[in-house]
Amino acid sequence: MELSNMPKNVDTLVIGGGTAGSIIAGRLASKENQHVVLLEAGPDFGPSNNKTWPADLLNGTVIGETHDWGYKSSSKNGEPNHNLERAKVIGGCSSHNGCIAIWGSYVDYDTWESYGNQGWSAKEVLPYFNKANKTLGVRDFKKSEVTPFHSACVTSIEKIGIPSANNLNDLYEDYGVGISPVNNLHGQRFNAAFGYLDPVRGNGYLSIVGDALVDKINLRGNRACSVDAIINKKRINITADRIIISGGAYESPCILMRSGIGSSSNLSHLGIKPQINLNGVGENLHDHPSINIKFQGTDLLSSLMREFRQNGNVVYSEQTIAKTQSKNCKEGFDLHLYPVTGITENSNGKWDCAIYAANMAPISRGHLALNSADPIERPIIDQGYLNDSEDKDIGILMEGLELIREISHQKVISELIGDELFETSKIVSRDDIRKSALHYYHPVGTCKMGPESDSNAVVDNMGKIHGVDNLYVIDASIMPNVPRGNTNMPVAMVAERLVSKLT
Repeated sequence: MELSNMPKNVDTLVIGGGTAGSIIAGRLASKENQHVVLLEAGPDFGPSNNKTWPADLLNGTVIGETHDWGYKSSSKNGEPNHNLERAKVIGGCSSHNGCIAIWGSYVDYDTWESYGNQGWSAKEVLPYFNKANKTLGVRDFKKSEVTPFHSACVTSIEKIGIPSANNLNDLYEDYGVGISPVNNLHGQRFNAAFGYLDPVRGNGYLSIVGDALVDKINLRGNRACSVDAIINKKRINITADRIIISGGAYESPCILMRSGIGSSSNLSHLGIKPQINLNGVGENLHDHPSINIKFQGTDLLSSLMREFRQNGNVVYSEQTIAKTQSKNCKEGFDLHLYPVTGITENSNGKWDCAIYAANMAPISRGHLALNSADPIERPIIDQGYLNDSEDKDIGILMEGLELIREISHQKVISELIGDELFETSKIVSRDDIRKSALHYYHPVGTCKMGPESDSNAVVDNMGKIHGVDNLYVIDASIMPNVPRGNTNMPVAMVAERLVSKLT
């Protein structure tokens, strides 16, 4: 959109065109009674049939790599630095992710409600999962689409005692293995922008502005009144009756802090005038820590995969998910096991393979802080992986590591993957896990949802910022605890539920 055509006063302004922002803007603009402006920090490539879309963002068989924010974790206590991939493009991480459409466990949402967030129980969120599933085109793989590698993985996981899942998205089923539901078709990704924005593009009620970096929210007293953004190297001010931040777990707290909303003492050190003292902004950061064992596929796997592809099938890197319990798990489940392959042979003519274990109910917490008041600067991110005092998080991954090796020794998969590669065969101890832990691309929690009596809560159960009128955060950052699953569908559920409450 040309700056000259952009409205400077709107009914609702949505910051961030990722999964949540696309859903919110699309749903509100479809009501035909208000004008919505959506500001996206990355490019807007238009509707799904636009030829300018980069191929890697349409490829639903692998995780996208272009159009990334460039976040990195800080290193401490010998832990590795991680690139923290977050998509900077319309559709957000639904334009980058593995298209896995998993919901989690009833424990997740019942726990949210137990914290004082009325309306968030598993029973009450189910309709919004179903609504998002329909709009995002979630489907099950046909049996003929399952690669020989993943078929062997499912059989091998069943061999170690994890039964076949009736439905991986049954919130009340705590144990099982199966082929995950996805939101892609014939290898093509269907992101949230396609599902929610395309139907209302051009209806006169939605304006999408790409390459728009938001600096801060301006307050008048305790009321949010406008947004300062940098567009085409120009600083633009847009007033709005309602402002919704959907920047994700890393960017949403940064926008709040630059606006003077956060820990007053921390903001003062950066020369930012404190407006609203909320100590929880940037706190409670967590993700699913994971560990993997790598293998190089055998000649038999190469032969089977070559035949699979020659039969006209698309190779997907991720298909299998097993959910299971560590020995100390009291309810729900706390482990994901998920095998991964490349989508083609490596330079040696072999297939790269790995089996991952992820801790789905981590105790450890990290935090995020501004590096400066400049919106161009990336924040300081301490993921806080595996820092719980009793090492319970490492213990869960240790059990996951044992399960990976038990799976890999089953005859049906061992014939396809061979021996462990040296780089991960050395992972045997808790210290090894601490040094080798990976992330699962699911950061949440930095603008925690909870009642005002919770000193770390940032928003209420409707996503409204405590102490500020007309200002909301709706995205993964408000989740008090990370759901036991890939977070794209839970984010979609959160957005569907909260936008349905907005008038």
